[in-house]
Amino acid sequence: MAVLYPAVQQAIDRKFKTLKGSRNKKPVPTQNLKNRILDTLNQLGEPPAFDLADLPRITAYSDSEQWQRTVASIQPTREFRNLYVHPLRENDGISQFMIWVKEDVKPEDHHDERESFLILEGECECRIGGETIRLSAGDYVDIPLDVEHTVRVLSPEPVKAIVQRVKLTA
Repeated sequence: MAVLYPAVQQAIDRKFKTLKGSRNKKPVPTQNLKNRILDTLNQLGEPPAFDLADLPRITAYSDSEQWQRTVASIQPTREFRNLYVHPLRENDGISQFMIWVKEDVKPEDHHDERESFLILEGECECRIGGETIRLSAGDYVDIPLDVEHTVRVLSPEPVKAIVQRVKLTA
């Protein structure tokens, strides 16, 4: 079209000239737009705590800080020697509970439910089958079916975790 119509070629040349001239210019938002963007970002903040009556499943992508805010008010109601368990959810074939462990969790395996946990506080070593992994706040682990696993606390404070068990359907 540019060959047939010189006006088209002139329009293309003008656009290229305009684009070349703006290559070195950084776009600068107006102060009003900049303030609106910053206000919106500030309002985003942290994700809200979950509703304890409608908890989501934990996954490898769970936000441990969001979970920590959700359960912050829950504390053991008595002294405990090694383990303290606080139920959170028991429905739809899913049970979730908070657990505090001071020393260790003895060997166990599960044949009819998938177990996973999300560490909220402390540090531990988890032996799953023949593999040993070190976990700390924010870490998630999924335990395979029929595989023996243990937990040994490494930190001076108890490990606090969300444990989830999902029943397998027949």
